[in-house]
Amino acid sequence: MFERRVLGVDPGVARLGLAVVDGRGRKAELIWADAVDTPAGSEECERLRRLCVAVREAISTHGPASVAVERVAWNRNHVSALTVARATGAIMVVAADAGLPVSEYGPNEVKIAVTGMGNADKAQVRHALERVHGLASVPTQADAADAVAVALTHLMGSRMHDLARSGPR
Repeated sequence: MFERRVLGVDPGVARLGLAVVDGRGRKAELIWADAVDTPAGSEECERLRRLCVAVREAISTHGPASVAVERVAWNRNHVSALTVARATGAIMVVAADAGLPVSEYGPNEVKIAVTGMGNADKAQVRHALERVHGLASVPTQADAADAVAVALTHLMGSRMHDLARSGPR
């Protein structure tokens, strides 16, 4: 059985994607999704503080049972990856303060879970969220849609974990 409610997070310092997805039996429902922008030119610590406030508010408003975060992809731009890693750490602290477990999923892991293809682009992920998984009102904003995909990945993984523990029926 799915966990009841998950906060999905697509971390970033300039823009943070957030989404709450409910798991009801075998069906998932998108409850809320948004992207939080931080002012360019602000001190990094102020931007991180704003992200923490947004995550804290999402947890308080929507009451998730867990938090799922997209893992940082360490590509060629290590400076950018470092700032995203800082944002991820700040988000994990907020979740821990709220007593929520945090799970991380790599970008390819999310794409495979949602579309079946590790090389899917953002449009294919969004299409699969709506058409394959039946989620209504998936946002067009990429970071918010990515957060939906991360939350759904966690829900699907928790269901698989439960099935593995309980054995075949």
